[in-house]
Amino acid sequence: MNKNLLEEILKKLKKKGCDQADVIFAEDSTSSASSRLGKIEKTEVSEIREIGIRAIIKKKQSIISSTNLESDNINKLIDKVVEMAKVVPEDEFCGLAEEKYYENINKKNSELQLFDSYKPKIKELNEKVLELENSALENKQIINSEGAELSFSSVKYHLMASNGFQTEINKTHSDYIVAVLAGNKNSMERAYDYKSKVFFDDLGNFKKIGKKVSVDAIKKLNSRKIKTCKSDVIFDSRISSSLLSNLFNACNASAIIKGTSFLKNHKEKKVFNSKINVIDDPHMKKRLRSKFFDAEGLTTKKQNLIENGTLKFFFNCLSTARQLKDTPSRHGSRSISSIPSASYSNLYLDNGDNKKKDMIKSMKKGLLVTELMGSSINYANGDYSRGASGFWIENGEISYPVSEITIAGNLKNIFSNLSAADDLEFNFGINAPSIFVENLTLGGI
Repeated sequence: MNKNLLEEILKKLKKKGCDQADVIFAEDSTSSASSRLGKIEKTEVSEIREIGIRAIIKKKQSIISSTNLESDNINKLIDKVVEMAKVVPEDEFCGLAEEKYYENINKKNSELQLFDSYKPKIKELNEKVLELENSALENKQIINSEGAELSFSSVKYHLMASNGFQTEINKTHSDYIVAVLAGNKNSMERAYDYKSKVFFDDLGNFKKIGKKVSVDAIKKLNSRKIKTCKSDVIFDSRISSSLLSNLFNACNASAIIKGTSFLKNHKEKKVFNSKINVIDDPHMKKRLRSKFFDAEGLTTKKQNLIENGTLKFFFNCLSTARQLKDTPSRHGSRSISSIPSASYSNLYLDNGDNKKKDMIKSMKKGLLVTELMGSSINYANGDYSRGASGFWIENGEISYPVSEITIAGNLKNIFSNLSAADDLEFNFGINAPSIFVENLTLGGI
């Protein structure tokens, strides 16, 4: 997409009466391969080029998008988005960033190392996805497979706004997922693994990954049910980030505005114990959600969401910041076809002082959760309920696998009582080490 064309679109919007406007262009190229039971099931190569145009006229805004980039169609889009903006309800909080929030920084997105110049060919994706699944299927106790998938995507964004802001960013990400079933005459159990990285080579050794998934499935065989009880719980690092997702949802300014978050009156108050720090860092190199600017042109920065247990801010975009009369948190995010909303960058719970093995040793009886499913969470009051499976701990040792459990509690209590292990890894947009939580209700038989 020619930069001059974006400028031309903004000029045409201004001539048609737009007070403010922005244009975003994205070009997405994706290659993927999937296998099942040792055979390639599907290969795909796709390229999508899309443009989104936002028009703002006297506090009324509209947005339109299209994959048809012919000049005649773009002119039709301009006309249509302007007409839409004239008839939609007024939104007193909409609008681009004011000049006071801009900062001149001498940094290029390339410094964040977000682009992998190596692009795997379809042949290599086929070979690697088969290696991933087959290394799990080699184990004779694996009786079936849900398959494996491996993909590589390259995305280029270009955003230009009538207030003078413009940015261009090239990003890549590679992903895999594999799931297999182990079985014997008494039971059948599933295990899976998935990961997402900026660089293809950082996904790891596919043969080792597949072997580990098969072992994980076998460990779950002959799982038992437990009686309903109160117990301490360890959330394994593979799934502990879900608690940070809950935290983000409760700290989203849109929920605060609606009054539907139990944290609405907790800014600058203790939510966790003093050893807990939750950080949002958009400037980490080779991380999935790194960026120097948010989607509204504000310079991003590393911030503590939770600092020594205290909640420091709510995630907002410009619109929700204005509604709350709050300082912009610099978390504007948007797709081609949507107006900005708030999202996190690289959100993580910092490492604690404990080792997971020592957490396990400290438990007379308890649960190590390795998989969560389903969700019933009331963000208005913090009530929490999720299905789970994992391993039962007795006298500091993992005793046997357990399944069909419901974990119930309240996020307020979970947050205030949790402690962190030291096994943090960065594999996703939200990451956390293993987490120990006291005294949760476990629903069983």
